[in-house]
Amino acid sequence: MYARTSGDRILSFGVSGLLYKANVLMYDHQTESLWSQVKRSAVAGPMTGTVLKTLPSTLTTWEKWRRRYPDTHVLSFETGYGRDYSHDPYGSFRRNRGSWRNFLSSFIGHRLSEKDVDLVIGVDMEGVHRAYRLEDLRERGKLTDMTSAGSITLSYDVATDSVSVTSPGGAEIPYVLIYWFVWKETHPEADLHRPQDP
Repeated sequence: MYARTSGDRILSFGVSGLLYKANVLMYDHQTESLWSQVKRSAVAGPMTGTVLKTLPSTLTTWEKWRRRYPDTHVLSFETGYGRDYSHDPYGSFRRNRGSWRNFLSSFIGHRLSEKDVDLVIGVDMEGVHRAYRLEDLRERGKLTDMTSAGSITLSYDVATDSVSVTSPGGAEIPYVLIYWFVWKETHPEADLHRPQDP
């Protein structure tokens, strides 16, 4: 999730319907620039090269979040649009990866493997791009890695399904939760971390 401010300007975003590096582009209503969710920056239009600030977020279930934060307020379903917000638009992707891999392969020019559609935690540390399988972190609870940009620790909170990525001093490091093939398309030089056996 990103802040919608750039300097003294407040931006409002929408979904463009366009794909860039196998990922949907956002656009801002103010300048109609196109923004990469993975790069967190504008890739076309007047704001090209502008980077958005990353905000803390997590991907979890409403049940787990509500148990942890019972006073949370949520947006109303009464949006004026006929969309069914109880339906997960990516549910069929997770249930039937084979057909989706074939569909996506036609867009990126090569066949995707089962591992390519795993969710990963993508980290950009001073231009060094690494990815860590979400399932590896869930199984182990914690992963540590030494990169050319320094050491990092990834931690998993079972209660909320939340992930944190920190430096040795405890500073939060921004990350994105994304499919491995999308991260790899955007950062071809990126490595996928292989945890050592416990």
